[in-house]
Amino acid sequence: MLSRGPIPRCIPVVLLGVFSAAGCGSSSSPTPVDPPKITCPGPLALTVTGLPVAVTYPSSTVVGGSMPLSLVCSPSSGSNFPAGPTSVTCTVTDSKLRTDSCSFTVAVTVTAPAPRISATRFVAFGDSITEGKLGPTVFTPDPRFPNSYAGFLYNSLSQRYTGQTIDMYDEGFGGECTQGVGCPSYGVSRLPGVLNVDVPQVLLLQEGANDLMQGGATSIPSLIAGLTTMIREARGRGIIVFLGTLLPQRKGGSHAGDPAVIPLANAQIRTLAASEGVILVDLYDAFGGSPDPLIDIDGLHATPAGYQKIAETFFNVIRSRLEIK
Repeated sequence: MLSRGPIPRCIPVVLLGVFSAAGCGSSSSPTPVDPPKITCPGPLALTVTGLPVAVTYPSSTVVGGSMPLSLVCSPSSGSNFPAGPTSVTCTVTDSKLRTDSCSFTVAVTVTAPAPRISATRFVAFGDSITEGKLGPTVFTPDPRFPNSYAGFLYNSLSQRYTGQTIDMYDEGFGGECTQGVGCPSYGVSRLPGVLNVDVPQVLLLQEGANDLMQGGATSIPSLIAGLTTMIREARGRGIIVFLGTLLPQRKGGSHAGDPAVIPLANAQIRTLAASEGVILVDLYDAFGGSPDPLIDIDGLHATPAGYQKIAETFFNVIRSRLEIK
């Protein structure tokens, strides 16, 4: 009997002229795969107006590693971040449990939201001091409101309340009295038409120097009565009223009356503000009760710095009473 002997493990085969040694004692090894390598995004900086803030950051880049890969970042993208710098760590793990990590910083800066004010439409109403009439000194604080405190005030309000549109109307009329005779205009009769046209939310009322020039101390009751009528006209329309005291005057000035009468009138203006429930703006006190250095040499009108002081005084009171806390 013939013995076949051991059966060979493989037999080379020629197929269509191509020699195949597959499975005949040699095998190809799989190409080794490098461990995973992760690269994080660069630092991220954000400025926000309030917390909490959800931060979405770019994905990290991974090369190499045996699939499947697992990528975990902490804190995760889309989660809430606190104010200040936060370190984010990202770790990749491949199927062979090989890992690599990187980190980057997310810096959150919290700024205060832009302040807001409860009323944005203003009318400045009064005589030549509201109009912006000058003594000998010439200046132009704002081309829309030449030579008036309303221009300075408009700029201050607009610069602070940047998220809102401020409307300012300068309705000063030189030579005007509150009421009476002998003046070219009277506030009690002019104001209703102004309010109809401008439709303000706030009335800035400062008037009366011309009343005192007509009759000195004897005209104070008429002055207070005129202011009362105007206040009630405005408040009857739901308008907020800021009432200014009269400025100090320089004795001997070409446009000044009797400076000693001004404090007497202002005492009653302060009482009027309290009794009518309107907001007092004490311009006389802001000027230190003295014409120096903010009243021009004509004795009545403010210097450029004086008009700016009027605006600053109104602005501070408006901010304290109307700014939304």
